[in-house]
Amino acid sequence: MYKILLTDDERIVIDSLTFILEKNFPSQLCIYTAQSGTDALALCQTQKIDIVFMDINMPGLNGLEAVAEIKRSNPGTIVVILSAFDRFQYAQEALALGAYRYLTKPVNRNIITQTVRNAMSRIDAERENLSADIEIRKKLSFVSSIVESDFIYSSIFASAETRNLQGYLEYFKITEDSYYFCCLELPETSAKNKYEAYTHVRDLFQASLQGIVGSFMMNRIAVFIPCNPEDPVRETLRTVYRQLALRLGAAVRLGVSSIKTDIGQTVCAYNEALETLNKTDTAGGIGFADASQTKSEPYLKAELHSEQQLLSRVAAGDVSGVKIYFDRWKALVRTAAIPFDAVKNACFRILVNARNCAAEVRKGYADLPAFANTFSILADCASFSQITAYVLPQLLECTFILYESRTAKLNPIIEKVQDFIKDNIGNEISLEQTARLAHVNPFYLSKLFKDETGSKFIDYVTELRLEKGKELLRHGGYSIKEISYRIGYPDQNYFSKLFRRKFGLTPTEYRTSIPNDGGGSE
Repeated sequence: MYKILLTDDERIVIDSLTFILEKNFPSQLCIYTAQSGTDALALCQTQKIDIVFMDINMPGLNGLEAVAEIKRSNPGTIVVILSAFDRFQYAQEALALGAYRYLTKPVNRNIITQTVRNAMSRIDAERENLSADIEIRKKLSFVSSIVESDFIYSSIFASAETRNLQGYLEYFKITEDSYYFCCLELPETSAKNKYEAYTHVRDLFQASLQGIVGSFMMNRIAVFIPCNPEDPVRETLRTVYRQLALRLGAAVRLGVSSIKTDIGQTVCAYNEALETLNKTDTAGGIGFADASQTKSEPYLKAELHSEQQLLSRVAAGDVSGVKIYFDRWKALVRTAAIPFDAVKNACFRILVNARNCAAEVRKGYADLPAFANTFSILADCASFSQITAYVLPQLLECTFILYESRTAKLNPIIEKVQDFIKDNIGNEISLEQTARLAHVNPFYLSKLFKDETGSKFIDYVTELRLEKGKELLRHGGYSIKEISYRIGYPDQNYFSKLFRRKFGLTPTEYRTSIPNDGGGSE
């Protein structure tokens, strides 16, 4: 299918062209019409037009001006000038602007149809070339990703005797002598989303830092980044981290090694990045190996603890608590004299987490257009007071949404989880599995479940299973072994042990204590 636009201020011309094209190219064209250059330009910008027939003499934006704008924004669009003017100057200007042909009215219908056929053939050829280019790029990208993964593997696992990285550096055209390693952890990435996450990570690190990205190792990715020691490494990495957190979740963690100059130290650099990652807060963040001994480390730990307390008040819907803990967090950050960019980074992390909490009870909340500007707004803040003046109202809005949800009814996430447990009481049920179903992290679900129900997740599942087992013992005609399987305990002895602990009797004793229980054996 080809999109064709007929532009002329005379309706009769448009109707005539439409008749000719529909008769000669049935079911091949999607025809659009415009009676001014302005309308034609608007259609080209929204509809990805393939072929344009354009008159020159029209009110407002004339044909040649419209062609110039169309070719500027959509260079691949084929433009055919159809004009009553046969002046050489017009034809010369039109062709200079990139017009495919210049036809003068009146035009024989055969010339119209042949011009369109030629234009369609040209489009087909361009589409084939584009498809071939895309296919080649896909194959090259695939091959390159394999080589990158092999390089990363050789860098961090090969022995000193067998490690030869110079050939890889030549392949990637890396000339810098300095480099560092990053270790990235994506804790909430499911198996089916790993390729998408890997592609995003690879594209971002390559575009921003010319990084070589390895494949997933469990839920972690190693990245080798060549650099100039004078490059603003930290600022660039903080920007990359914020973009990753926005796309992949605030729980993303990133550990960065110190800069090395000896290619033989890749194992050391990777281990340094990994060690730094392990020291990073589990709620998400970025850590730098060469900052591990700074004076602010005790304050940093206290700040992260204060941040977690603040977020717990948000999740609880505690408006007054949020104000109190936000003031404490501000005071701690000021006392620690934490770098201004690090403060912005912490605020960004807090807002992402708070909005994710609110989005769990109000679908689509975190996808509102205003949230897309969070990063740029924080980046533009020039003072600590500007940052806090922006962050607190956002936190209170999220908190109030959670407060409304808690006071109105049971949290929808917990309702969904409880329904899942009841429907799958006979199957294996884990906190991690249920958290994936609810699209939250296990730590948050565990805390939310306790806050909402008053019971720990595992205690609730056990309680429900034992009550179901008690019901089956009382009314069902099943053996104790069958009941054990039906409520999710393959080990009958384990079921009996839990049952006795809960009710003070073994299942057999409980059954025999019930008159006319319907029988059933062990």
